[in-house]
Amino acid sequence: MLLGALLLTACGEPPRVDQRLIILGFDGMDPVLVQQWMDDGSLPNFQKLATRGEFQPLATSNPPQSPVAWSNFATGTGPGKHGIYDFLRRDPETLLPAFSISKSIPPQQFLSLFGMELPLDSGEIINRRIGTPFWSAIEEQGGRSTVLRVPVTFPPDPIHRMLAGMGVPDLIGTQGTYTIYSTRPIAGSETSSSRSVRLRPNREGHIKTFLVGPAHPLRPQAPALNTEMLLDPQGEKVRIRLGDSDVQLAAGEWSDWVSVSFKYFGPASVKGIVRLYLLQAYPQVQLYVSPIQIDPRNPVVPLSSPPDYASEMAQRFGLYHTIGMPEETWSLNEGHLTDHAFLEMERTILHERENMFYDALDQHDSNVVISIFVQTDRIAHMFYRGIDPQHPLYEETDDEARQAIHWIYTEADRVLGETLNRMGADDRLIVLSDHGFAPFRRAVNLNRWLLDEGLLVLEKGQKESPIGFARVNWAQTRAYALGLNSVFINRRGREAQGIVTEDEAGEIKQQIISSLPGLLDPDSGLPMVREVFDGAVLYPGNGNQDAPDLVIGYEPGFRASWQTTLGGVPNSLADDNKKKWSGDHCITPEAVPGVVFTSFKPVIPLDSLQDVAHYAKQYWKVSP
Repeated sequence: MLLGALLLTACGEPPRVDQRLIILGFDGMDPVLVQQWMDDGSLPNFQKLATRGEFQPLATSNPPQSPVAWSNFATGTGPGKHGIYDFLRRDPETLLPAFSISKSIPPQQFLSLFGMELPLDSGEIINRRIGTPFWSAIEEQGGRSTVLRVPVTFPPDPIHRMLAGMGVPDLIGTQGTYTIYSTRPIAGSETSSSRSVRLRPNREGHIKTFLVGPAHPLRPQAPALNTEMLLDPQGEKVRIRLGDSDVQLAAGEWSDWVSVSFKYFGPASVKGIVRLYLLQAYPQVQLYVSPIQIDPRNPVVPLSSPPDYASEMAQRFGLYHTIGMPEETWSLNEGHLTDHAFLEMERTILHERENMFYDALDQHDSNVVISIFVQTDRIAHMFYRGIDPQHPLYEETDDEARQAIHWIYTEADRVLGETLNRMGADDRLIVLSDHGFAPFRRAVNLNRWLLDEGLLVLEKGQKESPIGFARVNWAQTRAYALGLNSVFINRRGREAQGIVTEDEAGEIKQQIISSLPGLLDPDSGLPMVREVFDGAVLYPGNGNQDAPDLVIGYEPGFRASWQTTLGGVPNSLADDNKKKWSGDHCITPEAVPGVVFTSFKPVIPLDSLQDVAHYAKQYWKVSP
């Protein structure tokens, strides 16, 4: 046996592994819903696993946000060590929000030639999460790890096999910017991640337009690259020519993947892929174009480890979504996709993820196999209105939308069943989620409360401020909210326009900690905030030096408004949440625990996400 393994290794083939730790994640799976649907027979495979091993709630992170929680899971530490505190972080110089997970450092040296700036170095992409994830620790001890779509894994770790998850950008460098084309004006909110293009048909209905792509790689000041798109009536369908593709779509129909190429110098081009959805045919055409995904066959940034793994998956299973957060939630929020179209997209993404996960299981060449399915989270965010009679949109939610969360939980049960069928007798399975869910009925404008308390000050004569703190008077502001759960003190020496001394900062923190809990909704009289946590106590170490001064634990039913997350100051203290994003978990952690199931009786408690990392390392005899 040993000789055979050595010969296989020498020939480049890793030996077969028959005793594996398999970790299957369902982002956002809620223990209350799981128990309810196990009890009524909807989730037979989860019930089987609970009977065979163990099932219990799993403590989430503080705050209960996916990038924070999955970083806890990966490193076995908390935010004070791994440095991820929120989806967003604030730039201390500009006080504007930035993505917390990764950072791109552009090339530093250029050669100016014929009006072009030729980069002499390749720049760098950095994962801002600090610490060694347990799958890398296992590899350092001689094991092999396959890790698929775990959040906060961009760029990918240099391990046996990894496909990066949350953090991978689209081709224009954002976390998902779609384009809506229409013969009529299209409205969008100030927080929307969309682009709209007005279509102008000629008398025959012919339309010529462009899909705008990435920045010019050699001329940074030049307009962004683009490629031509042509539309024509074709009976009840619309004929669309984009790149080398010629597709015909009826209203309510998705296209397959369409390859697009953005030329920038001679034959040189940047490659991407998109999907099209026709909302409405002629005469009033509306066409939705997905965020431009990085083409896995020609990736412009690293998507996988080894680098050709992403391309191999495309060759074997076809093209797939590469962006880290492919579910286009904001397009549904803005009414640019229908409920049905969104659910069809989710079915496609789920199918893509299943192909890769089952393939990894069938390889039998890794000691630990980890795959995270995020569809449970995204559908709960967008369709909680279907199971919450108190949500403002409940009455107008149709039957398909009301069944969406139940459907995705039964799909998770199906994936679990397939996983159990593919496991060997000596394999061990952990199924977990990073947090649970709660209704999101009312949006809290936290910066308005800070304004009313005199801690945030606007410019003279202003009563509100758009996002980005556009009208904030920093010379008099002492505290501000940004991100989903964070409050910062405008500290002297830390913020660019800071005015608060260390002694004053302590007093301000205590003022907020004592005054904010129990804040009442002016409409319902219900408390909106349960607890305020001191960041200095919560996050010892302050990895990345990004820790907020205070963390807000909202009551279920409430959450920070979208304006709050991006530095806006509306007139009202709280508003009805009339967005389809109707469920959330960015509240007090005790209200939204995750779940953990095991196929065995653990020898150590698995009470938190960190415990899972410690168990994985202990199981494979890797020193912490």
